[in-house]
Amino acid sequence: MKIGIFSDSWVPNLNGVVISIINEIQSLRNKHEFAIFVPKLKQAIPFKIEGVPIYELKSFPFPPYPGYNIAFPSFYLTKALHKEQFDFIHCHSPFSLGYAAVLASRVLNNIPLLNTYHTHLVDYSGHLVGGIQGEKFARLSGIQEMIWGYIRWYYKYSDVVITPSKTFQRELTCHGVKPPVYSLPNMISSVFFRNDHSKEEQKAFQENIRKKYEIKSDRKILLYCGRISYEKKLEVLLKAYKEIEQKYPKTFLLIVGDGPHLKMYKKQASQLNIRNIAFTGFFSHTKLPYLYRMGEFMVTPSDTETQGLTVIEAMSQGLPVIGAAGGGVLDYIHENRNGLLFPPGNWKACKAAIETLLDNPDLISQFGRTALKIAQKFSTKGFTTQLERAFSITIKINASR
Repeated sequence: MKIGIFSDSWVPNLNGVVISIINEIQSLRNKHEFAIFVPKLKQAIPFKIEGVPIYELKSFPFPPYPGYNIAFPSFYLTKALHKEQFDFIHCHSPFSLGYAAVLASRVLNNIPLLNTYHTHLVDYSGHLVGGIQGEKFARLSGIQEMIWGYIRWYYKYSDVVITPSKTFQRELTCHGVKPPVYSLPNMISSVFFRNDHSKEEQKAFQENIRKKYEIKSDRKILLYCGRISYEKKLEVLLKAYKEIEQKYPKTFLLIVGDGPHLKMYKKQASQLNIRNIAFTGFFSHTKLPYLYRMGEFMVTPSDTETQGLTVIEAMSQGLPVIGAAGGGVLDYIHENRNGLLFPPGNWKACKAAIETLLDNPDLISQFGRTALKIAQKFSTKGFTTQLERAFSITIKINASR
């Protein structure tokens, strides 16, 4: 069938939403046709997927969240929708392109509409009122309940809603989202399951990283990989590592990723006088396995993830994960099996968890083996089977309307 993909997130931003869309198309393109509707963003090199039309709509920046653009309706959109004649709509965001998905599904034709709830909007409400300082205000002022009202209103137009974790499946259902809500974890890129990586290329890459950031060969590397933005709560990790560095001088914190608050966290690390640290910026997925394999384990202080793809990526390379006990990562980090959990926002508990692994190398190996087994569930085969099942359920519910 012909499937229309709608998303307010797109390249050059490579967040979990964009990665999941690319993975979906690459894994199902032999069975289905796709066309993509996204905002037009500035790109050094236009991104293309062979054989897949990408309709880029004029957009303007959304100041509260740098890197995010809002597309606006146009005759170009309506013309493209009539041209494509979709059999099915899969939407990945509840804003401007989300409205276009509803238009394509409910107004122009009666087309089955599947919506994926990738981002827990309530946890991002602080962006609307001043970032870190605004988060508490958003919680106390009733803004978060207003956002829940918006979520209920927008998703009522869907036939089915899927979300990457059981945690948020329960959240959406408990807060009154009416369409059936299912948990469907996103897969991670097949590059993490390949066995044909060049050992010479990996060694050269890792040696270059050590040289570039002056990481001595005897240092144990702790990793964070993901978007660098305030809701990821990297200040928790930085405060914890400040004391870890003093107690374990032969460690190094490698923070991999880019985002709107990179400068802010670099400044904070400098103010804390953390010495054994490097912010690498963005790396392509083809290089990430090499980076993960440099680490002893990964630490993620974010409690806002609907899934946390980087957690599973790290696990796929045999790394245990220390994470905040909140959000979707609770589905994938199992205490004392493949990692450790600490109360969200508690840097002292984060420090204690890091110390536990640093003091117990055998535990790192044990957790790493279990992590690798769990990560296998997120391969292409398992994901495509479940996604096509979601397609079928959506079509049946739509037909019964």
